[in-house]
Amino acid sequence: MVIIRNKNKAAALALLLCMTSTVVQADCLGMKVHAHRGAGNAPENSLSALRNTYFGTWDGVETDLQLLGDGSWVVHHDLLTGRVVDTGAPRTVKQLTADDWRAASMKNRGVLTAETPPFVSDIADLATAFPAKTLNAEIKDVLPSCAPINTLVAQLRGGIKHGNWFLTSGVPNNLACARRADPQGYLGLLVFDARNAQAAGANRVSRYIAKNARPPKLDKPWLQRVQQQIGMPVGVHVDARSLDANPNLLADAAGMNMPVFVYAVDGDSALAASLLRAQQRSHRLPSGVILDGNPETFCAMMK
Repeated sequence: MVIIRNKNKAAALALLLCMTSTVVQADCLGMKVHAHRGAGNAPENSLSALRNTYFGTWDGVETDLQLLGDGSWVVHHDLLTGRVVDTGAPRTVKQLTADDWRAASMKNRGVLTAETPPFVSDIADLATAFPAKTLNAEIKDVLPSCAPINTLVAQLRGGIKHGNWFLTSGVPNNLACARRADPQGYLGLLVFDARNAQAAGANRVSRYIAKNARPPKLDKPWLQRVQQQIGMPVGVHVDARSLDANPNLLADAAGMNMPVFVYAVDGDSALAASLLRAQQRSHRLPSGVILDGNPETFCAMMK
């Protein structure tokens, strides 16, 4: 997916959905393929993992952004440090400063490395050399105002000159703020399926939530509300289980010019199986997928 920020929104959306890359990228039945938190044998969300993606055959990379206590934007997924980023004692990102972040070290599958965790400025510098590949960046924070997102949009716009990036979030208000800061850019609403609560951490509470949760209802009226709240161009990013529970989602979204990206907390094999079921019942596939593994292995499952 190549993002073009254009004053003509209709033209921008057509380009968003139809443009193809001129460099070697994934060939996956028309779906764009993004790497989940980077690729290769490197710490997730590290600069080296993201670099491996850009030099690989993925069409883009999905990563996670959070705000430090001093207002600096950094790349990190978890609520606490410790699993991937070593800051001594586990702390929330909001408890840290830029100096703390520079002093931290990344861990690769529990093993400490010499690599430091990246700032958004680092990934912007990396992305700017790859205009055909998309930076897909998720805002993890629940923010009380639009000011930090205004700063983030300005930083990405200024750092990635070719403009091939977009923001996602599971918090609609974050995307409403991003829309005001970036009227033409694509935005993706992440839909949390509470049946996957244990993916965030297996404990008594998450098991209870997962056991009693119902799938989200992603019908045409819901899609219309997303359009109204966030503004076009906008799409939805859902788990494979949510796609299975909403058999009309791909057709409804296509009729409203809304891209759909799909991932699976149960892994790439579960994702491929879900998409094959969707293709059988609706003869459609999503706009893109977010993978844990490499594109060639996944795309072979689809053929």
